[in-house]
Amino acid sequence: MIQINSSDNQSVDRMGIVKFKSKAAGDIVMFKSNADQLFRIMGIEPSERGVIEPRDLNHAHAQLVAAVNAERMARAENPINEDELSAEEKIALKNHVGLEQRAYPLLKMLEEAAKKEVDVHWGF
Repeated sequence: MIQINSSDNQSVDRMGIVKFKSKAAGDIVMFKSNADQLFRIMGIEPSERGVIEPRDLNHAHAQLVAAVNAERMARAENPINEDELSAEEKIALKNHVGLEQRAYPLLKMLEEAAKKEVDVHWGF
């Protein structure tokens, strides 16, 4: 374990990470804030540890897919005119990670877990 000073500890605690595990797929690691967003979309109360049981996998997957599709539709209805953006805004737009990119690994894990009828756990 790496030792860091107490002010750094507070910043690490706020960032935090969540690891998703399933017998159906490789581990997924993401920042806690991003995982919390996905939990809320799936209708799951964010917590340090938990499980999505096989009977709930399709619902969780459907909730994420619906949110991704809603984001796609919103982008299509409100296209960004890059000519009107500053240089900083163009860089931010280029580096933006959308919900679709963020959710993709978890969507695939949920699909594989549903096929194999196994749990998805987090918090290890």
